[in-house]
Amino acid sequence: MRFSITIDTENEETALRLLSALKDVGLEQTLETAAEDVDVLVLPDTRQVLLRDELVELTRLEFELLLHLCEHRDRVHRRRELLSAVWGVDDDYSGARTVDVHVRRVRQKLGDAADVIQTVRGVGYLVVSSGRVRVERSSNVVRLADRRAG
Repeated sequence: MRFSITIDTENEETALRLLSALKDVGLEQTLETAAEDVDVLVLPDTRQVLLRDELVELTRLEFELLLHLCEHRDRVHRRRELLSAVWGVDDDYSGARTVDVHVRRVRQKLGDAADVIQTVRGVGYLVVSSGRVRVERSSNVVRLADRRAG
């Protein structure tokens, strides 16, 4: 089991004492490198997307689309499949071009990292496994804060 502890204090001495106590009981300190080594970090539990440590504002459907593509990498997703998986639409009447519009909007918001979503002409879209994209589900997070009275 893995968990994280965030120490929110301006008092460095308190933070160091707490880290020392945690080390004494066998817990190791690790540096937070979640978003440093990837271009696009998708955090499903907080519904956030970080582009090189900067928050990217996505609509609900844009987020769901990006998450679905990133969770199912190395597979070409047909537009109809995406309509079903992301929009929950299973009919022949809904326009598959809606997927194209949403992919275009996500790419615009990702800026120079837009090429993580590849177009497979005449078929659909694909996110290739690489070090550029990661989906990270949060582990148990414990927040310890130094709350000062007054």
